[in-house]
Order: sequence, then structure tokens, then C-alpha cells
Amino acid sequence: MRKLILGFILLITFNFSGNSQSKIYYVSPEGNDQHTGLAKTSAWKTIERVNQTIFQPGDLILFKSAGVWKGQLQPKGSGLAGKPIVINSYGGNEKPIINIGEAEGAGIQLVNQSWWEINNMEITSGAPPKLGIGREGIVAWVKGNGQDVRHITIRNCYVHDIWGQLGGSTEYTGYNSCAIMVQKKDSSTSLLNDVLIENNRIERFDKVGIIIFGAKDNVIVRKNRIENTGGDAIIVAGSYKGMIEHNVAIRSCLRSGDPDLKGGEKWWPHTAAIWIARATETVMQFNEAYETGRQAGNGDGFAYDFDFDCKRCVLQYNYSAYGHGLLLIMNKTNDNIARYNISENDQTHLVQIHGNTEDGNLIHNNIFYVDHSTVDLDFYSGMEDERDKNKLGATFSNNIFYATGQGRFRSVYSHGSTLDRKFNDSLQLGPNADGPKFNRNCYFGPWLKALPDDKEKLMADPLFAAPGRGAVGLSKLSGYQLLKGSPCINAAAPIKTNSVSDFFGNRIKDKTLNIGAEERTIF
Repeated sequence: MRKLILGFILLITFNFSGNSQSKIYYVSPEGNDQHTGLAKTSAWKTIERVNQTIFQPGDLILFKSAGVWKGQLQPKGSGLAGKPIVINSYGGNEKPIINIGEAEGAGIQLVNQSWWEINNMEITSGAPPKLGIGREGIVAWVKGNGQDVRHITIRNCYVHDIWGQLGGSTEYTGYNSCAIMVQKKDSSTSLLNDVLIENNRIERFDKVGIIIFGAKDNVIVRKNRIENTGGDAIIVAGSYKGMIEHNVAIRSCLRSGDPDLKGGEKWWPHTAAIWIARATETVMQFNEAYETGRQAGNGDGFAYDFDFDCKRCVLQYNYSAYGHGLLLIMNKTNDNIARYNISENDQTHLVQIHGNTEDGNLIHNNIFYVDHSTVDLDFYSGMEDERDKNKLGATFSNNIFYATGQGRFRSVYSHGSTLDRKFNDSLQLGPNADGPKFNRNCYFGPWLKALPDDKEKLMADPLFAAPGRGAVGLSKLSGYQLLKGSPCINAAAPIKTNSVSDFFGNRIKDKTLNIGAEERTIF
């Protein structure tokens, strides 16, 4: 019994000692750097004092609500599994503000540090752009060989009015000029896993809103709102079974491709709203993209993109309106699926495909609505027209192409640079066995030159409830539901996919039943 009691006392002592290592640090504009920082009444004052400290697992670093600090936060140390180091606010509902002013680099920066959570911070600058100077909001970098970085969480932060540089090749310019970035920069031998970017707001930023490069497992980007970026809104590259969902991108890609903007070497003008690359079985769903921009030199401007080396990824239940296309599919992509998405009045190129039909990419049960301008299904054959047009394409099944008013569709092959693009709309899509395959799509309204070669095409009004009246929000798209008597009901070609519901949340009981994005069986 004595040994049992002694062991119990030792266990309590060990647990108490372990817990005592975690501390709460307070930072206030009214504080004093000579204090301990361990109570509200003895808070530190400056970011520089925080930067001098090596924090331990489980530590909390709390900045006073509505306080303003000028400078750049670069805290040290790493947490452990179950004991992350947390940055947060105290004393009110307003976010603490870090203003980097004219400085280059980030408002908050981590390098080779694991188990960090950054919550409820505001990062801003307000300084005008300066050639050669890149600026960032919150970044976590993995640099060098043999690193193993895990658990980077950035939640409920507000990053705004930071003008970096869209082009350039320095540590902070170009794609490195990003509002929220988690990136493996140097070595394939290092690991980066477990990244969550959630509920953040990004406004008025050059270049990119959110980037995750090189993180593989447990990558989630959700419920972020990004508005007015010079370049892309969200980029995720390298993820396995990643999830990009419930994000809203408004007026992204506004300045990339502008011929009058200086960018330095490696200027890359081609940008899109939300896209993935080198991803496997990653899902983009329930996202919204509005008014995606496209300057003269930007050959992209799409809402969504399966970029190089995407395999078995899915784009579903997304909306795009008044941008420059729903979807780009690059070459070197395989077996990706775009289903149950809605595009309203996207211009330029609704879908552009760089790869071959044999790659297995499938586009089914989507809705494309236009009421002004000519918009393309664009099959791109390269800078020098070097790709075989007879093989370019993907499979299109059960989609609705709806043109009304002054809207019209066009099928086109294109090649050349963005500023010198050449188009050939004299070739019909689909007559070659290796080319694009169209199967039981619904076509309503003008189609310039020839329709795609769709042996089981449906040429009829699908009878939407109120097409063209979409508003901001996925819940505002009921106008694309089918009315009773629609010819699209029970008219779809069979599709063998693992989708369980349609755009509106109706469960699919017998795989696809209707042409379009709605699968109700009772009308």
C-alpha cells in the first residue's frame, strides 16, 4: 500500500511539473518589456520582446484586443502533439493589429517550427507598392534538409491592405508575396503535414491570398473569404486527400497580366481563383468565385483549375459567376472529375483543356449559363500548335449548355501565346475516336458553327425555374432547379462515380438520373 501511495504521489508530482512548464504570456501596448509578461498586470510591451523568447510546448502568447504594434513578429520554439504553442487575443472582441508598414517580409513568420496555432490576429501595412519589395501576412516556411514540420493552424485572422509585388524571384516577391502562406521551400527530403487555414478574411492584397506548397497529409483550407487580390485567391500544391471547401473568392486576379505593371524577372501573369497542382484525391467543393479578373497578359482567369499532375481529384458543388471561365484542365492530369457545378455568365472560355481525352478527365452534370457574349469550349494545342488536335479533350456528359439573350457558345481549338492567341472554330468537336467525347448533353440557344459531335444530344429548353438570377451565396441558386415536365428529367447517361448528392443536396439513389446539376426524383 505504501508503494502504491508513493507511486500515486510521484504521478501527481510529474503531471503537475509537466503542466507547470506551459505559460501564458501577455502583450499590451501599455506593458513593459522589463516585466515577466506572465500576467495582465505585468504584460510585455513590444514585438521585439516576444521575438527574444524561445517558447515551450503549450505556451500561450496573448495580445491585447485592439492593440496596435508596428513591426514583424518572429517568435521562436516549437510545440508538441497535443501541446501547441498558441497566439491569440485577450480583453475584447477586436483583433490585435500588427502593422508592418513599409517593411519587406511577413507580419508573422515561423521557420521550421511545428505545432503552432495563430488565431484572431490582424495584419496590415497600408504602404504603397515599391518595386523589388515583397510583403506577406502570415507565413510558415520549411527550409533546408531533413525538417519535419507538423500542425500549422491559422484561424480567424484578417490580412488586408498589403501591397507586395506580383512578379519577381526574391524570397518575398512573386508567389512569395502572399497573405497566408505555408510552404516547403527548399528540399524534397523535408516533410510538411497537418495544415489548417480556416475562417480567415483577406482583402486588398498583392499577389496571392492563400498558398500551401508541399504539404501532403491532412491539408484543409475552408471558410475563408478573399477579396481584391492581384493574383490567385487560393493555391494548394502537393496534397494527398486534401480539402478546399466553403471558400469565397471575390474579384481575384485583378492585376496579374497587366502590361503596365513592373514585376521583375520571372513575372508569371497567368492566375486563377482557386486551384490545385500535384494533388492526389483532393477535393474542391462548396466554393464560390465571383468576378475573377483577366488582364491582357493573363491567359487564365478561371474560377477553378486542375493543374499539372493532378490525379483522381474532384471539383463538385461549386459556383462561378461573371469571371472568365469555370474550369482549366492542364496536361499531365489524370482521372479528375468536375461534377454538379454551376457557371453563370462566365466569359472568355468556360472550359479550357490542355490534355488528351485518354487522360480520363470527366466533366458531367454541370450547368453553363450565358446571356451575353461568345464563350468558348477551348482546346489548347500549345505555343507552336504542337499537340495533336485529334486527341485533345475530355469526356462531357449530362451537362446543360444554356444560352439566351445575346449569349452564345463556341467550340474552338487554340494555340499560341496569350497576346497572340490563334483560334480555329472550323473543326467539329468529337468526330475522332481519340478526341473529346460528348455524351447526352443538353444544348439550348445559339452555338456558333457546329455543335459538338454528341450522338445522343438533347436539343431543348431544360425548363429551369429562373435561370440567370443567381446571387451571392450557394443558397441563392434555386433558379437552376428543373421544373416539372423538363426534358432533362430521367434523361441522363449512366455515370459510374462515387458522388452521393447533387448541387442542391438531394441524395442520388440510382447514380445520375437527370441531365444538369439537380437529381430530384419527385416533382
